[in-house]
Amino acid sequence: MTFQTVSGQNYTVTVSDSKSLFFNQWSNAWSSRVIPLTANSSQQSLVAVFTTTLQSPPPTPYSITVDSTALNGTSISGYLIDLRVGGYAIDSGFTPVTFTNLEPGLHYQVVAYFAGNYFFRHFSDGDLNRYELITFNSTGIATATFDAVYEYVPPSQAVTLNVIAEFPNGTQIGTTFNNTGYIQHTPGLWLTITPPDATIPYTGSFTGGSLLPFVLFRGENYTVQMTLSFGNYKFGYWQDSGGTSATRTIALDQNATTIIAIYEET
Repeated sequence: MTFQTVSGQNYTVTVSDSKSLFFNQWSNAWSSRVIPLTANSSQQSLVAVFTTTLQSPPPTPYSITVDSTALNGTSISGYLIDLRVGGYAIDSGFTPVTFTNLEPGLHYQVVAYFAGNYFFRHFSDGDLNRYELITFNSTGIATATFDAVYEYVPPSQAVTLNVIAEFPNGTQIGTTFNNTGYIQHTPGLWLTITPPDATIPYTGSFTGGSLLPFVLFRGENYTVQMTLSFGNYKFGYWQDSGGTSATRTIALDQNATTIIAIYEET
């Protein structure tokens, strides 16, 4: 297959298995089925090598380990982690899990999932999003470790908080949709949640993201902080209260709560 490309543009090429044929490596010994490529003015060729039996690719020194911990510091396990390149899932496993034979130059996404009554809050390195990013290079570290932190919310105390961003005409900024079984998102606006008796946020999401609605504790007060501005978008007001501060405290009661932030284009 031949593709037309734009000289100077970066691309990734991905191959999949087919029936009884299994991808093993590229002819240049690159072991990941996703390979980066920078187009130039001449034609470039890639050759994918397949086997008739499933075989491990040649080993590389690069790996990612993901552990999981409860918010109180207790070690927990069994939470699904996706490893993606360019949004394409190339591997998965349950914590604690180690992904091996990775390649330098690829932008890896480590995606944490929640299950049961344990809800993802952040990674221990301070990243509030459930997507961790890492790119190995030939002169840097060869191994990376991430710790996904979860909070246990008993069903008897759980209530949901949804935060939506909209234009004044009601058009949402950031949505989630199911693309043939694969959940994808349109760009939303970043927001953070600060728990009771705390001064710094402990989780965050883009509006329309899959962490929403948040499952939190009923009867508690949480602080929501929206992005003030991004590009041509500027926070205007909260639809329910008319308040013009992008930060507000929400008292969660017995019912699911939804608040809408109105943004204006400048």
